Amino acid sequence: MQSLEVKQIGLISVFKFSFVVGVILGLIATVVLLLSGISIKQLGLETGVFSINGGPLQVGASLVGAIIASLAYGLIGGIVGLFIAFLYNVFASITGGIIIRVKEE
Repeated sequence: MQSLEVKQIGLISVFKFSFVVGVILGLIATVVLLLSGISIKQLGLETGVFSINGGPLQVGASLVGAIIASLAYGLIGGIVGLFIAFLYNVFASITGGIIIRVKEE
């Protein structure tokens, strides 16, 4: 077995990864929330939510809102990932990092 020590994490790579994952998860969550709103509206339990019969302006606004919400969620995820990677780099410089054992085949 070979031991490798992770002394530093690339901040930009962590930000990019966290941003992309956040955008995808935000888009999925936004679509689920829009579909839930449609279902609740069909049951007559809620007013003021997105409906297919609302016209092209409401559909367009919902699509733009879904894109903006996904990008915002991704940006927040990227900033949090960047902060955590920065903290890891600070503490790894003090304590020496994490040692990972890798089996060579």
